[in-house]
Amino acid sequence: MRLIFMGTPNYAIPVLDKLVRSGHDIAAVYTQPDRPAGRGRILTPTPIKSHATDLGLETVEARDFSDNSSSLAYMLSFGADAAVVAAYGIMLPGFVINEFPLGMINLHPSLLPKLRGASPVATAILQGYTETGVTIMKIDEGMDTGPILKQKSVRIGANEKCDDLTERLFILGSNLLVDTLGEIQTKKEKILPQDPSKATVTKRLKREDGEIDWTQSSEQISRAIRAFHPWPGTFTKFGGKRLKILEAGINDKGPGNLDSGEVHCKDNVKVGTGSGSISLLSIQLEGKTPTNASDFASHTPDFDGAILGT
Repeated sequence: MRLIFMGTPNYAIPVLDKLVRSGHDIAAVYTQPDRPAGRGRILTPTPIKSHATDLGLETVEARDFSDNSSSLAYMLSFGADAAVVAAYGIMLPGFVINEFPLGMINLHPSLLPKLRGASPVATAILQGYTETGVTIMKIDEGMDTGPILKQKSVRIGANEKCDDLTERLFILGSNLLVDTLGEIQTKKEKILPQDPSKATVTKRLKREDGEIDWTQSSEQISRAIRAFHPWPGTFTKFGGKRLKILEAGINDKGPGNLDSGEVHCKDNVKVGTGSGSISLLSIQLEGKTPTNASDFASHTPDFDGAILGT
């Protein structure tokens, strides 16, 4: 099948690779434009652009589309049967969706209609889901509202972080996608409309979402640390500076009467919450490199007894 592939981050790379290995003809790879990165703010290509270039595929940078410009005509000039979308990060207008003979096929990392929108994996972890999955769907003009072609569920690991789970879902989804495209080619695909009464919608994460509220329970905070890794990350305040919490676990030993945000550094580094406490394992103070929390405490006498977040 002749395809246009649309993706942006690292997670989309195994999907593109799977399509290539399966013999599909990738007419072009669409991705978001280069962005400034690093301290020098140097324009840097997206991971998909770099990878597609290495594969010798034509790449096109597109942030949006206009029905009165040459962008649509150029896309159609590739003569693709369908477009495959995997973490492109841009809503596509109806006049683009309707131009492909076999439609636009999307890989979405949740069991739709649950967890539509921009942050399905992080939200699944944050809300304490024990299971999620991946959906292959046809795109329509709504946000993840199109009919379902194929789904598969997975268990969420007890300590699994968002980036690890996302990578696992996209690898699983790449196999599911190839199966689905084969069914479309042979006209054997099964199309299941979504039930809107069962739909839930996730929000686009913001940097401030990562600030820890120490009055929440240890379970809620532990979920947030895993859900917001690596973006937007979880952080608090110590000594007037931002302190990133890179890794932590729920503490089931030691003092249980700590105030919310209170640090206790005997044996290991514990912080009180609204219910229980957590053990800090890896942290990073603003302007410093990541470090083991116990090492940080041994070199920072005022850390013991501090109230984080103030």
